[in-house]
Amino acid sequence: MTLADLFRQLSILVGLPAVLIAAAAAAIIVIIRDWRIVLFAYAAFSVMLALLLSQVIPAEWALIQAIVGGLVAVMFFLSARQLRWHPASGVSWEARWPQVVSLTSFRALAVALAAVTFLVSRESVELPRVDLLFRDMIFWLVLVGLLGLALHEEPLHAGLSLLVVLGGGQLLLFTLVQQRMMIALLEGGQLLLGLAISYLMVSRGLDTSRPAVDAIPTRDAHDLRP
Repeated sequence: MTLADLFRQLSILVGLPAVLIAAAAAAIIVIIRDWRIVLFAYAAFSVMLALLLSQVIPAEWALIQAIVGGLVAVMFFLSARQLRWHPASGVSWEARWPQVVSLTSFRALAVALAAVTFLVSRESVELPRVDLLFRDMIFWLVLVGLLGLALHEEPLHAGLSLLVVLGGGQLLLFTLVQQRMMIALLEGGQLLLGLAISYLMVSRGLDTSRPAVDAIPTRDAHDLRP
């Protein structure tokens, strides 16, 4: 079975189903705090994005997106599992800012308001040479990704939100420009960005899990006399 045959068999997912799944995965990345669910959502998002890209670029090129997304998800999984990461690890409740963002209900409400904004203003967004379904997809990914960047301070969620925005940019750029070098540069940049985010996850986890050391009071010279 060739790669083209595989994408042909998955053609039932191409179009509105792939857009809906990718949009739901992007919303889950912003709302849910559990890193396992978030990484699974990002993996599903990468696969759906690859299926959508196969409509505007060759299937072999679109497969690179799924591979890179899978590699990024594996890197994030290994980093989070190594540190046994959880939101605001080692950070007291008072030190979190803003505190209301840590509430899942607040993030769900923010995504719901973003959905209302999307429904109201999507008709005013004009992207020449871009299909209407792809236009809505790009607008939603950029909107939700920027919202995730605003709501999250953890490297995992903020990094995934940035990758969601990048996915919307890829969908727009590859629709307008079908050049192999451009695809290679963007996918390579996405992989390097994933490495940087993984490093930030490990660095943040080690910093927050480091036990605090109380300062040892110094003694005056006259206190050192026997």
